[in-house]
Amino acid sequence: MKILFLSHHIKGNDGWSRYARDIIRAVRQEGAEVLCLVHELSPETDIPQKKCLEKPLAYVANPLRSFLSAIKINKAISEFSPDIIQFIVEPYGSIIPFLHKRRSKIVLNAHSTYAFLPALISGMRRIVTTFTARQVYDRTDTVVCISKYTAQYVKRRLSEIHAEHAISNKIVIMGGGVDIIPETGHIPSRLIHARKEILFVGAIKPRKGLIEAIEALALIKTNFIYRIVGYYEADNLYVKKIIRKINELQLKDKVELVGQVSDDKLRLLYKDADLFLMLSTNNGADFEGYGIVYLEANLYGVPCIGPRDSGVSDAILDGKTGYLVDQHDSSSVAQTIERVLGDHMIRSADCVNWAKENSIKNRAKTMMAIYENLITQ
Repeated sequence: MKILFLSHHIKGNDGWSRYARDIIRAVRQEGAEVLCLVHELSPETDIPQKKCLEKPLAYVANPLRSFLSAIKINKAISEFSPDIIQFIVEPYGSIIPFLHKRRSKIVLNAHSTYAFLPALISGMRRIVTTFTARQVYDRTDTVVCISKYTAQYVKRRLSEIHAEHAISNKIVIMGGGVDIIPETGHIPSRLIHARKEILFVGAIKPRKGLIEAIEALALIKTNFIYRIVGYYEADNLYVKKIIRKINELQLKDKVELVGQVSDDKLRLLYKDADLFLMLSTNNGADFEGYGIVYLEANLYGVPCIGPRDSGVSDAILDGKTGYLVDQHDSSSVAQTIERVLGDHMIRSADCVNWAKENSIKNRAKTMMAIYENLITQ
């Protein structure tokens, strides 16, 4: 089986590329022959790549750019002759109406915010993008949604433009997956910390709910340190807002903006953590489609707290691997944090087992079954 993937790159340092890198590696291990078309080459991987794309958002409401890229992609299709063409990065789906797919089947991943581009823009550009969205979903053979929440979002948005027929019987729900490496996937012996280690890993932006987390942490009595891991720029307006909130709530000694860290350092932080806290919040049309970081934390036996109204409800088993909360109810969130840190009602073994169940290897087997089903239709 031959699979042609489209992703901006496969470095693994953001949500899209992490998903792309991991799923491509995993289906390759299942025996598929792969090629990834990218905007930026990633020399650190042995995955076959070809540079022929622009940056993802360059295609929004720009059919000419989509058409011109389709010429290059059609050449790659002719040369590689794939059974499946998979668009991992949603904005690249704008190219689908211009493809000569021949016998190939098209798979489109729907992660979160960019699954319906018209929701993000206005004016004449919205009209163009709405027309394109109808064509994209109509010509796609299968839509792989990362959560039930994302699937409902796509259905609702297409219904608003009277295009719900375009995805009739096409949606498959498949969550994210984590890589089970030798040093993870076992039941850890948790250290007893005098000061509880609470961890966040992700992009430092409004959708990740860091202000909400800090407000809740200001209410707890347990001694803690909240380490915020992820790239940030000191002059970013949201980062400045976070710093103001830390100072306002007198948490300078309890909240640390760590910044980006190496993979080795990140593993140590996960091993040390008593709780993973990420209260992603819907920011306009921007929402959390899933959250692989919750599974990463579980892999180290770390319980998680995340928002109920999002795709996170597929990533956390409420009451077993962590808790789902109303991220805007600081008092309730604080009580839940105290419960996890003090009562130890979440078992590390349950967290690890859930992560194993959601391994990238298992996800690849599911994806291969999706491919087989499409090919035999």
